[in-house]
Amino acid sequence: MTTETVLNSSLNGTMAVSLEPCVRSEYNWVQDLADTYHRNLIEKTDPVVMTWPLVSRDRLNLFIIFCYVMFVNVIGPTFMKNRKPFDLRWLMVPYNVFLVIVNFYVFIEFAKIRLYFDSKNSCTTLDLINDANTYRLAEITWWFFLTKYIELADTVFFVLRKKDRQLSRLHLVHHSTVPILVWGLLRSEPGGHNTFFPLANAFVHCVMYAYYAISALGDDVTIHLKFKKYVTMMQMTQFVLVLCYFASRPFVGCNVSPMSLVGNLFLAGFFFVLFCNFYWNEYLLNREQKDQELKAAMLNGKKKSK
Repeated sequence: MTTETVLNSSLNGTMAVSLEPCVRSEYNWVQDLADTYHRNLIEKTDPVVMTWPLVSRDRLNLFIIFCYVMFVNVIGPTFMKNRKPFDLRWLMVPYNVFLVIVNFYVFIEFAKIRLYFDSKNSCTTLDLINDANTYRLAEITWWFFLTKYIELADTVFFVLRKKDRQLSRLHLVHHSTVPILVWGLLRSEPGGHNTFFPLANAFVHCVMYAYYAISALGDDVTIHLKFKKYVTMMQMTQFVLVLCYFASRPFVGCNVSPMSLVGNLFLAGFFFVLFCNFYWNEYLLNREQKDQELKAAMLNGKKKSK
């Protein structure tokens, strides 16, 4: 064996040794991700829940959100660029009234079961068990999950009416992440403690869509301007309640999975910060300028009526 052959074989061996940890590390990362997905979103899912529409369709859920983001940022603005805004009040009023009714129904169903829940079972989730109350909570969570996709129409209306000012970053982030969050709740731990956010959110959305329904009646209706900021304050409050609720679960004996605990705490804190930023920019900055614009709009409305 020549010196050159020995040197080449030595170099090849060194390269193989040095490359092997990189390949193994990448494989472990992918495998760990797959194991986490299988452990939390397949093994913990009740087979009955998987038969409900959209629950088992992972790619379809992501595809819907992808189409939503593409429409709002690219397709919609391009379509409306050289067109006049559509007048959609004939559609928006019944749409918002419908969502008020649905969210009120969801809230009442959640509250009715949770109020009569045994305190020992307040943390129970539908984890391959046959419990009537927990199953009903999971079922109502599914109805709540469907409303999150219906609510994507809010943004579609903004785009078609060219209401660019209402199309905030907060609005886009909120509408594109909450459906995936609720889908994860259904797939991992539906019922029990994971119904607290849907419960609070359904109540807030009753008020919010009542405000939207009033707003859709026209610019001459000014009553909705008096409580718009209070809707935002209610949204901020719900995330504070979610934070406090989940932070207290380990101290009251709830066996909350790390994924559920961290996920709820992170998203509630994240949205609270976003809504605080929105409230600051919308209601505290340039307050005088907005008051002047409101007075001018009211004066113009009175002149038109004369």
